[in-house]
Amino acid sequence: MSTETVQNFKEGTPVAEATCRLLTENPVYKPFHYPWAYEAWHTQQKLHWLPEEVPLAEDVRDWKNKLTPSERNLLTQIFRFFTQADVEVNNCYMRHYTKVFKPTEVLMMLVAFSNMETVHVAAYSHLLDTIGMPEVEYSAFLKYQEMKDKYDYMQDFGTDTLEDVALTLAVFGAFTEGLQLFASFAILMNFQRFNKMKGMGQIVAWSVRDETLHTLSAIRLFKTFISENPTIWTEELQNKITEACRTIVEHEDSFIDLAFEMGGVEGMEPQEVKDYIRYIGNRRLTQLGLEEIFDVQKNPLPWMDIIMNGAEHTNFFENRATEYSKAATQGTWEEAFDGDIFGDTTELFDGDQVKVSG
Repeated sequence: MSTETVQNFKEGTPVAEATCRLLTENPVYKPFHYPWAYEAWHTQQKLHWLPEEVPLAEDVRDWKNKLTPSERNLLTQIFRFFTQADVEVNNCYMRHYTKVFKPTEVLMMLVAFSNMETVHVAAYSHLLDTIGMPEVEYSAFLKYQEMKDKYDYMQDFGTDTLEDVALTLAVFGAFTEGLQLFASFAILMNFQRFNKMKGMGQIVAWSVRDETLHTLSAIRLFKTFISENPTIWTEELQNKITEACRTIVEHEDSFIDLAFEMGGVEGMEPQEVKDYIRYIGNRRLTQLGLEEIFDVQKNPLPWMDIIMNGAEHTNFFENRATEYSKAATQGTWEEAFDGDIFGDTTELFDGDQVKVSG
Protein backbone atom coordinates (compact mmCIF):
# COMPACT_ATOMS: atom_id res chain seq x y z
CA MET A 1 0.00 0.00 0.00
CA SER A 2 1.22 3.48 -0.81
CA THR A 3 2.18 5.55 2.23
CA GLU A 4 3.66 8.51 0.37
CA THR A 5 2.20 11.81 1.45
CA VAL A 6 0.90 14.37 -0.99
CA GLN A 7 3.31 17.04 -2.11
CA ASN A 8 1.40 20.26 -2.59
CA PHE A 9 2.26 22.72 -5.34
CA LYS A 10 4.73 25.02 -3.57
CA GLU A 11 5.77 26.52 -6.91
CA GLY A 12 2.20 27.06 -8.08
CA THR A 13 0.25 30.29 -8.41
CA PRO A 14 -0.72 31.62 -4.96
CA VAL A 15 -4.46 31.92 -4.50
CA ALA A 16 -3.97 35.39 -3.03
CA GLU A 17 -2.58 36.60 -6.37
CA ALA A 18 -5.29 35.04 -8.53
CA THR A 19 -8.00 37.11 -10.21
CA CYS A 20 -10.39 34.54 -11.65
CA ARG A 21 -14.12 35.07 -11.13
CA LEU A 22 -14.59 32.13 -8.73
CA LEU A 23 -12.08 33.69 -6.35
CA THR A 24 -13.50 37.21 -6.63
CA GLU A 25 -16.26 38.47 -4.36
CA ASN A 26 -19.40 39.69 -6.11
CA PRO A 27 -20.67 42.85 -4.36
CA VAL A 28 -24.29 42.15 -5.38
CA TYR A 29 -26.50 39.08 -5.12
CA LYS A 30 -27.70 39.04 -8.73
CA PRO A 31 -27.20 38.43 -11.57
CA PHE A 32 -25.68 35.05 -10.78
CA HIS A 33 -22.47 34.17 -12.55
CA TYR A 34 -22.97 30.51 -11.61
CA PRO A 35 -26.71 29.78 -11.67
CA TRP A 36 -26.00 26.04 -11.51
CA ALA A 37 -24.56 26.58 -8.01
CA TYR A 38 -27.82 28.17 -6.91
CA GLU A 39 -29.71 25.20 -8.36
CA ALA A 40 -27.48 22.87 -6.36
CA TRP A 41 -28.20 24.89 -3.21
CA HIS A 42 -31.92 24.75 -3.92
CA THR A 43 -31.84 21.02 -4.56
CA GLN A 44 -30.06 20.43 -1.25
CA GLN A 45 -32.76 22.37 0.59
CA LYS A 46 -35.40 20.11 -0.94
CA LEU A 47 -33.48 17.08 0.27
CA HIS A 48 -33.16 18.12 3.90
CA TRP A 49 -33.77 15.51 6.58
CA LEU A 50 -32.97 14.89 10.25
CA PRO A 51 -31.81 11.75 12.06
CA GLU A 52 -34.86 11.57 14.30
CA GLU A 53 -37.09 10.99 11.28
CA VAL A 54 -35.74 7.45 10.92
CA PRO A 55 -37.17 4.78 13.27
CA LEU A 56 -34.39 2.61 14.71
CA ALA A 57 -36.18 0.36 17.22
CA GLU A 58 -36.09 -2.57 14.83
CA ASP A 59 -32.40 -1.97 14.17
CA VAL A 60 -31.72 -2.37 17.89
CA ARG A 61 -33.46 -5.74 17.82
CA ASP A 62 -31.57 -6.74 14.69
CA TRP A 63 -28.26 -5.73 16.26
CA LYS A 64 -28.90 -7.79 19.37
CA ASN A 65 -30.71 -10.81 17.95
CA LYS A 66 -30.56 -11.06 14.16
CA LEU A 67 -26.99 -10.32 13.10
CA THR A 68 -24.31 -12.99 13.06
CA PRO A 69 -21.01 -12.31 14.90
CA SER A 70 -19.34 -11.75 11.51
CA GLU A 71 -22.00 -9.23 10.46
CA ARG A 72 -21.79 -7.40 13.77
CA ASN A 73 -18.01 -7.18 13.53
CA LEU A 74 -18.24 -5.91 9.96
CA LEU A 75 -20.62 -3.13 10.97
CA THR A 76 -18.53 -2.25 14.00
CA GLN A 77 -15.45 -1.72 11.84
CA ILE A 78 -17.41 0.43 9.39
CA PHE A 79 -18.96 2.48 12.19
CA ARG A 80 -15.57 3.20 13.75
CA PHE A 81 -14.59 5.45 10.85
CA PHE A 82 -17.91 6.32 9.24
CA THR A 83 -18.73 9.31 11.43
CA GLN A 84 -15.17 10.64 11.34
CA ALA A 85 -15.08 10.49 7.54
CA ASP A 86 -17.91 13.00 7.28
CA VAL A 87 -16.34 15.14 9.99
CA GLU A 88 -13.30 15.43 7.72
CA VAL A 89 -15.44 16.19 4.67
CA ASN A 90 -17.20 18.96 6.58
CA ASN A 91 -13.83 20.30 7.72
CA CYS A 92 -12.81 20.60 4.08
CA TYR A 93 -15.86 22.73 3.31
CA MET A 94 -15.29 24.98 6.31
CA ARG A 95 -11.49 25.22 6.33
CA HIS A 96 -10.79 25.26 2.62
CA TYR A 97 -13.67 25.83 0.21
CA THR A 98 -15.46 28.64 2.03
CA LYS A 99 -12.19 30.52 2.50
CA VAL A 100 -11.33 30.40 -1.19
CA PHE A 101 -14.49 30.71 -3.28
CA LYS A 102 -16.22 34.09 -3.14
CA PRO A 103 -19.40 34.38 -5.29
CA THR A 104 -22.50 34.33 -3.10
CA GLU A 105 -24.32 31.58 -4.98
CA VAL A 106 -21.25 29.33 -4.79
CA LEU A 107 -20.88 29.98 -1.07
CA MET A 108 -24.59 29.24 -0.59
CA MET A 109 -24.07 25.88 -2.25
CA LEU A 110 -20.97 25.06 -0.22
CA VAL A 111 -22.48 26.08 3.10
CA ALA A 112 -25.63 24.06 2.36
CA PHE A 113 -23.49 21.02 1.62
CA SER A 114 -21.46 21.60 4.77
CA ASN A 115 -24.63 21.81 6.82
CA MET A 116 -25.82 18.53 5.34
CA GLU A 117 -22.56 16.90 6.35
CA THR A 118 -23.31 17.86 9.95
CA VAL A 119 -26.65 16.07 9.58
CA HIS A 120 -24.82 12.98 8.33
CA VAL A 121 -22.44 13.10 11.29
CA ALA A 122 -25.35 13.44 13.71
CA ALA A 123 -27.29 10.66 11.96
CA TYR A 124 -24.45 8.16 12.08
CA SER A 125 -23.82 9.09 15.70
CA HIS A 126 -27.52 8.71 16.49
CA LEU A 127 -27.44 5.22 15.00
CA LEU A 128 -24.35 4.23 16.99
CA ASP A 129 -25.76 5.63 20.23
CA THR A 130 -29.11 3.92 19.67
CA ILE A 131 -27.64 0.45 19.18
CA GLY A 132 -25.49 0.98 22.27
CA MET A 133 -21.96 1.44 20.95
CA PRO A 134 -19.80 3.18 23.60
CA GLU A 135 -18.35 6.62 22.91
CA VAL A 136 -14.82 5.21 23.07
CA GLU A 137 -15.51 3.83 19.58
CA TYR A 138 -15.47 7.36 18.15
CA SER A 139 -11.69 7.49 18.60
CA ALA A 140 -11.02 3.80 18.00
CA PHE A 141 -10.13 4.48 14.35
CA LEU A 142 -6.81 5.95 15.50
CA LYS A 143 -5.77 2.52 16.81
CA TYR A 144 -6.20 0.81 13.44
CA GLN A 145 -3.53 1.56 10.85
CA GLU A 146 -5.98 0.91 8.02
CA MET A 147 -8.27 3.65 9.34
CA LYS A 148 -5.53 6.02 10.48
CA ASP A 149 -3.97 5.95 7.01
CA LYS A 150 -7.24 7.21 5.55
CA TYR A 151 -7.51 9.92 8.22
CA ASP A 152 -3.89 11.05 7.83
CA TYR A 153 -4.15 11.22 4.06
CA MET A 154 -7.09 13.62 4.29
CA GLN A 155 -4.94 16.05 6.27
CA ASP A 156 -2.46 16.47 3.42
CA PHE A 157 -4.46 18.78 1.18
CA GLY A 158 -4.76 22.55 1.14
CA THR A 159 -5.64 25.60 -0.92
CA ASP A 160 -2.51 27.74 -0.94
CA THR A 161 -2.09 27.68 -4.72
CA LEU A 162 -4.48 27.37 -7.64
CA GLU A 163 -3.13 23.89 -8.29
CA ASP A 164 -3.77 22.95 -4.65
CA VAL A 165 -7.37 24.12 -4.94
CA ALA A 166 -7.95 21.95 -8.00
CA LEU A 167 -6.32 18.92 -6.38
CA THR A 168 -8.31 19.34 -3.17
CA LEU A 169 -11.57 19.68 -5.10
CA ALA A 170 -10.83 16.46 -6.95
CA VAL A 171 -9.72 14.51 -3.88
CA PHE A 172 -12.55 15.50 -1.55
CA GLY A 173 -15.32 16.04 -4.07
CA ALA A 174 -14.71 13.16 -6.46
CA PHE A 175 -12.68 10.65 -4.44
CA THR A 176 -13.77 11.12 -0.81
CA GLU A 177 -17.45 12.00 -1.05
CA GLY A 178 -17.72 10.31 -4.44
CA LEU A 179 -15.65 7.16 -3.94
CA GLN A 180 -14.32 6.43 -0.45
CA LEU A 181 -17.68 6.79 1.24
CA PHE A 182 -19.31 4.59 -1.38
CA ALA A 183 -17.36 1.52 -0.21
CA SER A 184 -18.99 1.84 3.20
CA PHE A 185 -22.35 2.71 1.65
CA ALA A 186 -22.30 -0.51 -0.37
CA ILE A 187 -21.43 -2.65 2.65
CA LEU A 188 -24.14 -1.06 4.77
CA MET A 189 -26.81 -1.18 2.07
CA ASN A 190 -26.25 -4.92 1.61
CA PHE A 191 -27.95 -5.56 4.95
CA GLN A 192 -31.18 -4.01 3.72
CA ARG A 193 -31.28 -6.61 0.94
CA PHE A 194 -31.87 -9.26 3.59
CA ASN A 195 -34.33 -7.29 5.70
CA LYS A 196 -31.74 -6.32 8.31
CA MET A 197 -30.91 -2.91 9.80
CA LYS A 198 -33.54 -1.14 7.70
CA GLY A 199 -33.33 2.12 9.61
CA MET A 200 -29.61 2.19 8.97
CA GLY A 201 -30.38 1.49 5.32
CA GLN A 202 -32.68 4.52 5.17
CA ILE A 203 -30.04 6.79 6.67
CA VAL A 204 -27.50 5.51 4.16
CA ALA A 205 -29.91 5.89 1.22
CA TRP A 206 -30.47 9.55 2.07
CA SER A 207 -26.74 10.07 2.60
CA VAL A 208 -26.00 8.56 -0.81
CA ARG A 209 -28.36 11.07 -2.41
CA ASP A 210 -26.70 13.96 -0.64
CA GLU A 211 -23.20 12.78 -1.46
CA THR A 212 -24.13 12.24 -5.11
CA LEU A 213 -25.34 15.83 -5.30
CA HIS A 214 -22.17 17.03 -3.57
CA THR A 215 -19.93 14.99 -5.85
CA LEU A 216 -21.52 16.16 -9.10
CA SER A 217 -21.46 19.76 -7.89
CA ALA A 218 -17.82 19.55 -6.79
CA ILE A 219 -16.87 18.13 -10.18
CA ARG A 220 -18.75 20.98 -11.88
CA LEU A 221 -16.94 23.45 -9.64
CA PHE A 222 -13.63 21.76 -10.44
CA LYS A 223 -14.18 21.96 -14.18
CA THR A 224 -15.33 25.56 -13.96
CA PHE A 225 -12.25 26.41 -11.88
CA ILE A 226 -9.99 24.77 -14.45
CA SER A 227 -11.73 26.64 -17.28
CA GLU A 228 -11.01 29.93 -15.51
CA ASN A 229 -7.39 28.91 -14.87
CA PRO A 230 -6.51 26.77 -17.92
CA THR A 231 -2.74 27.08 -17.45
CA ILE A 232 -2.83 24.91 -14.32
CA TRP A 233 -4.28 21.92 -16.23
CA THR A 234 -0.81 20.46 -16.66
CA GLU A 235 0.40 16.90 -16.90
CA GLU A 236 1.70 17.26 -13.34
CA LEU A 237 -1.73 18.17 -11.96
CA GLN A 238 -3.44 15.44 -13.97
CA ASN A 239 -0.94 12.87 -12.68
CA LYS A 240 -1.36 14.02 -9.08
CA ILE A 241 -5.14 13.67 -9.33
CA THR A 242 -4.87 10.23 -10.90
CA GLU A 243 -2.39 9.06 -8.26
CA ALA A 244 -4.62 10.42 -5.51
CA CYS A 245 -7.44 8.26 -6.85
CA ARG A 246 -5.13 5.25 -6.89
CA THR A 247 -3.95 5.92 -3.33
CA ILE A 248 -7.48 6.31 -1.98
CA VAL A 249 -8.48 3.02 -3.60
CA GLU A 250 -5.42 1.35 -2.02
CA HIS A 251 -6.46 2.71 1.37
CA GLU A 252 -9.96 1.38 0.83
CA ASP A 253 -8.59 -2.06 -0.09
CA SER A 254 -6.83 -2.26 3.27
CA PHE A 255 -9.88 -0.96 5.09
CA ILE A 256 -12.14 -3.48 3.34
CA ASP A 257 -9.80 -6.32 4.34
CA LEU A 258 -9.96 -5.14 7.95
CA ALA A 259 -13.74 -4.78 7.90
CA PHE A 260 -14.15 -8.30 6.48
CA GLU A 261 -11.54 -9.83 8.80
CA MET A 262 -14.06 -12.51 9.83
CA GLY A 263 -14.92 -13.31 6.23
CA GLY A 264 -17.73 -12.45 3.86
CA VAL A 265 -21.35 -12.04 4.90
CA GLU A 266 -24.63 -12.98 3.31
CA GLY A 267 -24.78 -11.43 -0.15
CA MET A 268 -21.32 -9.86 -0.15
CA GLU A 269 -17.65 -10.76 -0.40
CA PRO A 270 -14.81 -8.24 0.07
CA GLN A 271 -13.59 -8.57 -3.52
CA GLU A 272 -16.96 -7.35 -4.78
CA VAL A 273 -16.56 -4.13 -2.79
CA LYS A 274 -13.01 -3.69 -4.10
CA ASP A 275 -14.27 -4.10 -7.65
CA TYR A 276 -17.10 -1.66 -6.95
CA ILE A 277 -14.84 1.15 -5.78
CA ARG A 278 -12.69 0.67 -8.87
CA TYR A 279 -15.79 0.92 -11.02
CA ILE A 280 -16.73 4.13 -9.19
CA GLY A 281 -13.13 5.36 -9.40
CA ASN A 282 -13.15 5.05 -13.18
CA ARG A 283 -16.40 6.99 -13.32
CA ARG A 284 -15.02 9.82 -11.20
CA LEU A 285 -11.84 10.02 -13.25
CA THR A 286 -13.73 10.31 -16.52
CA GLN A 287 -16.07 12.90 -14.99
CA LEU A 288 -12.97 14.93 -14.12
CA GLY A 289 -11.73 14.59 -17.68
CA LEU A 290 -9.06 11.95 -17.01
CA GLU A 291 -8.42 8.44 -18.25
CA GLU A 292 -9.71 5.33 -16.51
CA ILE A 293 -7.02 3.37 -14.65
CA PHE A 294 -8.88 0.32 -13.33
CA ASP A 295 -9.84 -2.78 -15.27
CA VAL A 296 -13.47 -2.86 -14.10
CA GLN A 297 -15.97 -1.87 -16.78
CA LYS A 298 -19.19 -3.32 -15.36
CA ASN A 299 -20.90 -2.45 -12.08
CA PRO A 300 -20.25 -5.49 -9.84
CA LEU A 301 -23.06 -4.46 -7.46
CA PRO A 302 -26.03 -3.67 -9.74
CA TRP A 303 -28.43 -4.09 -6.83
CA MET A 304 -27.13 -0.84 -5.32
CA ASP A 305 -29.06 1.31 -7.80
CA ILE A 306 -32.19 -0.78 -7.33
CA ILE A 307 -32.16 -0.46 -3.54
CA MET A 308 -31.18 3.20 -3.40
CA ASN A 309 -33.63 4.37 -6.02
CA GLY A 310 -36.50 1.92 -5.76
CA ALA A 311 -37.49 0.75 -2.32
CA GLU A 312 -37.42 4.16 -0.74
CA HIS A 313 -39.76 5.70 -3.28
CA THR A 314 -42.43 3.11 -2.53
CA ASN A 315 -41.96 2.34 1.14
CA PHE A 316 -40.88 5.47 2.93
CA PHE A 317 -43.35 7.83 1.31
CA GLU A 318 -46.14 5.75 2.87
CA ASN A 319 -44.84 6.86 6.25
CA ARG A 320 -43.88 10.45 5.60
CA ALA A 321 -44.10 12.78 2.60
CA THR A 322 -40.68 14.33 2.00
CA GLU A 323 -39.13 16.84 -0.33
CA TYR A 324 -37.15 14.04 -1.94
CA SER A 325 -40.11 13.43 -4.24
CA LYS A 326 -39.49 16.83 -5.80
CA ALA A 327 -35.93 15.88 -6.74
CA ALA A 328 -36.43 12.56 -8.47
CA THR A 329 -38.79 9.62 -8.64
CA GLN A 330 -37.02 7.22 -10.96
CA GLY A 331 -33.61 6.40 -12.38
CA THR A 332 -30.31 6.79 -10.56
CA TRP A 333 -29.58 9.85 -8.45
CA GLU A 334 -26.74 10.88 -10.72
CA GLU A 335 -29.29 10.94 -13.55
CA ALA A 336 -31.78 12.83 -11.39
CA PHE A 337 -29.31 15.55 -10.43
CA ASP A 338 -27.62 15.66 -13.81
CA GLY A 339 -30.11 18.11 -15.27
CA ASP A 340 -29.68 20.65 -12.50
CA ILE A 341 -25.92 20.39 -12.16
CA PHE A 342 -24.75 19.60 -15.70
CA GLY A 343 -27.82 20.11 -17.87
CA ASP A 344 -27.04 23.62 -19.09
CA THR A 345 -23.40 23.12 -19.91
CA THR A 346 -21.18 21.52 -22.49
CA GLU A 347 -17.98 20.33 -20.86
CA LEU A 348 -15.11 19.02 -22.93
CA PHE A 349 -11.52 18.19 -22.13
CA ASP A 350 -9.70 18.71 -25.42
CA GLY A 351 -6.11 17.67 -24.94
CA ASP A 352 -4.71 19.92 -22.25
CA GLN A 353 -7.48 22.51 -22.52
CA VAL A 354 -10.80 22.55 -20.76
CA LYS A 355 -13.85 24.15 -22.31
CA VAL A 356 -16.81 24.88 -20.09
CA SER A 357 -19.70 27.01 -21.23
CA GLY A 358 -22.34 28.34 -18.88
